Amino acid sequence: MSTLTLQNIVFLSNELSLTMIILDEWSMVYIEGIDAKNFLQNQLTIDINMLKTTHHRFCSHCNFNGKVLSTMHIFKYDQGYAYVQRKSVSNMQITELKKYSLFSKVKIKQLNDVVLVGMTGLNVRSFLSGFSKIIPDEKTTIIHNEGMTILWFSQPLERFLLVLSISDFLSFKNNIDKNISLNNSKQWLSLDIEAGFPIIDQECVNKFTPQAINLDKLKAISFQKGCYYGQETIARIFFKNLNKYNLYCLCGKGYISIKIGSIIKVKRQNEWCKVGFVLSVSNVFFEKTLIQAVLKKPVSSNSMFRIDEFKNLFFIKTI
Repeated sequence: MSTLTLQNIVFLSNELSLTMIILDEWSMVYIEGIDAKNFLQNQLTIDINMLKTTHHRFCSHCNFNGKVLSTMHIFKYDQGYAYVQRKSVSNMQITELKKYSLFSKVKIKQLNDVVLVGMTGLNVRSFLSGFSKIIPDEKTTIIHNEGMTILWFSQPLERFLLVLSISDFLSFKNNIDKNISLNNSKQWLSLDIEAGFPIIDQECVNKFTPQAINLDKLKAISFQKGCYYGQETIARIFFKNLNKYNLYCLCGKGYISIKIGSIIKVKRQNEWCKVGFVLSVSNVFFEKTLIQAVLKKPVSSNSMFRIDEFKNLFFIKTI
């Protein structure tokens, strides 16, 4: 019998009990057709030819000027490829892809008949073993088993993303026989911030280069493959060492409602100087606020940061 306990409080990773997370702020896009691999090779920042069936990869889709439209986890799925990205950018990103698909034999669509579920917390691997004979790990980061696809993540703690049909999700939920907390997408968002995965929502589209949000450090850019949209700018930044920004996590006390895109300032001597922007925000238990921030290099872990409309101070959180 299901013993799900609704939980609307977001926790830091080291405070999580066994938790199911409904990822209704994410969507899944599917691309199939005989030209699917070559088409994606010309669009995304990773080398699709190096994508293994046993692994998912983090990458981005950029515009012609090398600014990020979307970040995503991509993997081989069914007869083609699928990727998971923020729902707020999905329609726009699909529209941009389709602009360049006119002369390629591919079909691109958002999958509305699947449910995305996150699982994490205490004894999560043991729990999932009751539903799947195979559980992904570091050597095999994605598995497809009996209609269920499971992606494995190591950071900030072991967690899993399940792709289920609607009927399989209902069966999965109804067959839970352990006490599990049920949370919403904000919990997964907070874990992504802790893990250092940049969150690109609608407010941040076309504003940052991949290097400014640490995609080079996340091995989400290939500098060896052929041309793709934005490649010239991205390569020039890399080879001429022109990147002036990095992605950081700031932590402050109190629940604070901060807008994405807000300007962040740092205290230098007796002045507050503009140093970056808010990329994403998570309010976590107990009265803490995590801010994913794009900050101009260099910054010190001893620096004090603030956002103009708030006087609260934020400090760099070690990830």
